[in-house]
Amino acid sequence: MAILFFASMRSFPQAGIPGAVSQQAAIDAQAQQLRDRQAQQLGKTQSDNQAPVESSAISQDLGSLQLMREIPSMPFARLRVDQTYNWLSNASYAKNPQFVLASWQAISSLEAAWAPTITTMPEYQDFFPEAGVRASFFNYFQQEEPTREQNALGLYDFGLVQDFTLVNLFTRLNKKVSDELTVGLSFDYNTYFWFNSPEQRAAAGQTGDTNFLNEFIFAYTASFMHSFTDRQAVAVNWRASYVLTDPTYYTRTDNSLTGTYFVNLSDQISLSPFASYRLAYYTEGSAYWENTGLPESTPNGFYRRLDQQYTLGLGLNFALSPELSTGLSFNYSKSDSTSRIAETGDFTNLTAGANWSMTYKLSEKEFVVADHTDCLGPFVRTDLGFAFDNNLNSSQSLVGNLLPGVSGTLSNPSISINPGVRFDVSPGYNFNDWLGVEFSAGILYNGLDHLNGNGTLTTQQGSQSVGGGGVSLTGRYLQVPALLSSVLRWPGKGRLKPYLSTGFGFAYSQLQITQVGQYETSDQFSQQFSPAFSVGSGLYWQISDTVDFDVMYKLLGLIHPDYSGFQPGIPISNSLQFGINVRF
Repeated sequence: MAILFFASMRSFPQAGIPGAVSQQAAIDAQAQQLRDRQAQQLGKTQSDNQAPVESSAISQDLGSLQLMREIPSMPFARLRVDQTYNWLSNASYAKNPQFVLASWQAISSLEAAWAPTITTMPEYQDFFPEAGVRASFFNYFQQEEPTREQNALGLYDFGLVQDFTLVNLFTRLNKKVSDELTVGLSFDYNTYFWFNSPEQRAAAGQTGDTNFLNEFIFAYTASFMHSFTDRQAVAVNWRASYVLTDPTYYTRTDNSLTGTYFVNLSDQISLSPFASYRLAYYTEGSAYWENTGLPESTPNGFYRRLDQQYTLGLGLNFALSPELSTGLSFNYSKSDSTSRIAETGDFTNLTAGANWSMTYKLSEKEFVVADHTDCLGPFVRTDLGFAFDNNLNSSQSLVGNLLPGVSGTLSNPSISINPGVRFDVSPGYNFNDWLGVEFSAGILYNGLDHLNGNGTLTTQQGSQSVGGGGVSLTGRYLQVPALLSSVLRWPGKGRLKPYLSTGFGFAYSQLQITQVGQYETSDQFSQQFSPAFSVGSGLYWQISDTVDFDVMYKLLGLIHPDYSGFQPGIPISNSLQFGINVRF
């Protein structure tokens, strides 16, 4: 979580935006994850907390009598996969009107942890340590730009270069003080990675050529949860932390207090309104000027800065199985700051989102399906993940209309594309244990990055040359495939089922360009219906009688689309997706 400035507001108006995004986005995501975990705890029966027992035979001279004894508690390894889609009314968490824009945000995370259970040592039966790593990819897309009058540089779609990855290494030491109160100490190391190169960010007005500031976080937590009935409970969570950054531009004390009321509407559905207050104070900011060589009069946005933030929200959680849940959330946040930088600290934001999560304790499950014929019949699979498109390359020498909204001359054109997202819905039918068929309909959304080639480009605002370095490109590449596929699964009774798929059909695609280099276009787009094919491989992981977790790789190819005369041959898209397969 970092806020990073390398220059004043006057020199680089947009330099501070990505740091503000990274900090607030990470804080919001972690808070949402905690509330979801607590929502799943409500309504568990007393038997869930009782130690399991097993029978064992004793000596034959006592006949066939069976004795019951506790199964020893075993350490477990936890795997968690979760995804969240949010609509943000203020994606940059900015007060300055020229940076206030609405956007869709996708957060995809994978977490692995080890949590040993200690029962053999006196006084440690209620002590719960854990350690692990969590990687989250934050993707911003389909944004609504600020008005041109409020955008000083006329740079739109700069959110496309805000994508980043957060890697969190954590250790937790939690102690159950009573049935309702748990306290803990934790240490986290957060490191950020841009998903785009410095050149790509500079082309969209971003001047930072380093990572976000990495963080070392020491925290004390206390969680109080009181159940009024098996369907109603209240929780109060307090967290006090001290944060050091690397490089040492500042330190921060960060404190939050959250109250949540949980109501179980049914055995699977819970409602959780909440209110939260956060107070953060930034100190030791003088190292910023020492490392950058700027005069101390230069505002940096965090020296002796005090932030306070209020959040009101409502969550709706659906427990599909003990391991799998999904939900909806609505949050309103308002933050006030003493920061001298207009873009950060002060903001108002409305968030609406949907999420799902799957948590699996690897050492506590058997990898055997009682009856593999349960996998036969109709199913519906939904997949969500990342889309990585190969460059759109052509050996053409184009004259006249080159691309949507762009004319001129250009030889050997090539368009590089930013990573994006892919979503699929695939109803199908399993004929037997190893063969099925499915109809897959989906959408792939990617932002454009760069245009290479040799020639001259002309838009409605002017002309520019394209040489060896190319020019920056802003716009989108949209693909909507509709394919009929065969699915070959590994037969047998195992919970883990690898599979292969291949399909053919059609795809609608759209190429839209809004800006080339420093010149905007007329926002024209070119669309095409093309034959398409797909191949993929993946792994089903059965987590209940009717639900599978799915991870897969897909390759999508479009056959000879034509975008205003630009013919990229067979564009290839590679996707890594996670999903849920529900059998009926």
